[in-house]
Amino acid sequence: MQKITRDLIYTIARHSNWRGESIAHWLRKEKVYTGTEDWIKFLQLFLLGLGGSFIVAGVVFFFAYNWADMHKFFKLGLLEFLLLIVTLAAVFSNRSKEVKNVLLTASVMLTGVLFAVFGQIYQTGANAYDFFLGWTMSVVLWVVVSRFQPLWLILLVLINTTFILYINQVATNMPFNYVVNILFGINAAAAIVWEVLHARNIIRSSHKRFPRVMALAAVVPLTMSMVVAIYDNFRVDYGLCFILAAITYSAGIWHGLRTRDLFYLSVIPFSLIIVVAAGIVRLAGSDPVGVFLFACLFVIGSITLLIRNIIQINRK
Repeated sequence: MQKITRDLIYTIARHSNWRGESIAHWLRKEKVYTGTEDWIKFLQLFLLGLGGSFIVAGVVFFFAYNWADMHKFFKLGLLEFLLLIVTLAAVFSNRSKEVKNVLLTASVMLTGVLFAVFGQIYQTGANAYDFFLGWTMSVVLWVVVSRFQPLWLILLVLINTTFILYINQVATNMPFNYVVNILFGINAAAAIVWEVLHARNIIRSSHKRFPRVMALAAVVPLTMSMVVAIYDNFRVDYGLCFILAAITYSAGIWHGLRTRDLFYLSVIPFSLIIVVAAGIVRLAGSDPVGVFLFACLFVIGSITLLIRNIIQINRK
């Protein structure tokens, strides 16, 4: 039987004589309204996450304030002790899964602090890409095992940061189109893997923040690549970005229609609107004012049509 949701109750109420008192009763019965237990659970998780953040921040500020007066072995030993205690508590404690995930997130952040302190003591270049590369390689197993969305997001941030710093410090001659195409591939692969695992019930989560953030992180560089390709007359990647867009955008629209996810049905058309508007502006010749006016009218009309279609799909 389908679960009673707020939208379903409202739909039935609009097409029947269901009284308001009975509607409110069903909303409370099906736990659509937030109850006392839900607020208590939210406050517990919020305070737990806030406490973990304060612990990590306190460790960072402690080292920053007492840096000159501390011996290097004491710095490393204290950090390793804290990392060991937090990790053991995350693995062997009898707390709930949410508590363990928060503790593991603190361990991931403490690992980064440990690498930074080690780099500052021995001058290994803690601000270089290899610092983030070592951090990523050290925590990837924890992230895979935990299946915790914030940890996956932190891992993808580390991977993107490592790649961007590598481009800025080592592969400085790589064209911009190649850089953003690779960033698109990294983030799109992460979103696709998450969606596949979620569809097969390997990952059970009612929140889709991670795949949506990753999808947005993939769409933005691909949009930039297509706009740059238009202005460079396709001389860099020879239209590779448009091939990638045709494949992934078609798959995204199909997935959005199949799963009734309006996020993909909104982000992908908006990206195409930006690309087409950039192409119109690129055609500006002897009459740039008229071309810019036409581009503005196109953006206004296309966004209005997009919103209208999304509303219709949402009603269906």
